[in-house]
Amino acid sequence: MLRVCPHCDVRFDSVRCARCYTLQPPGSFACGRCGEALELEPLLDATDAPCPRCRKPLEAAAGGEGVWEDARVHECPRCGGMFVPREVLADILCRAESSGPLPDAQRGRVTALDQVRYVPCPLCHTSMNRMNFGKSSGVIVDVCRAHGTWFDAGELTRVIAFAANGGLAKARERELHEKKESAKQATAAHVHFISSRSRYEMNERLEEWRSFLRELLFW
Repeated sequence: MLRVCPHCDVRFDSVRCARCYTLQPPGSFACGRCGEALELEPLLDATDAPCPRCRKPLEAAAGGEGVWEDARVHECPRCGGMFVPREVLADILCRAESSGPLPDAQRGRVTALDQVRYVPCPLCHTSMNRMNFGKSSGVIVDVCRAHGTWFDAGELTRVIAFAANGGLAKARERELHEKKESAKQATAAHVHFISSRSRYEMNERLEEWRSFLRELLFW
């Protein structure tokens, strides 16, 4: 994964050791030549990065107290979309779940998009994957596995409502049921295969005995 400056799109291809000045690959903790501990790499920040939808520079989200105070959450001032790092999203959804269901008025309305298109991650600029959040929420979000999730206007509120109403538990229950059904089908297929093979082997042995008896008794 290439590291790219969100301000000027300059690639951070390598890190230089402060002791021997050897270039090291991104993600290294120590110099491969002299063993010197490497300095901390700059963290990618989405501030001023272009919005994946409308290209307006993103801003740090100004949410309510205890909601989006993390500076790593960014919002587009034009279209209202939000980019949330995965570790921050986990914290938001955990708190939503523990707070209990939201009133219907706070669940947010569905925002219709003019067309479906894949959008780039604000940090690494690679196309994000579209997926149904939790497989059953009905909220289609854009996900960069390395950096975070893009929510179009209103989608984060709907996902929070999904979590607050026990969506995670329901999704896990559904996933467990699907795994059990898959295992059951696999077992049935295996039993059918063994049964078919047994019948085939039995028929094959029967034919061998018939051949043997023909040669022995009716030569």
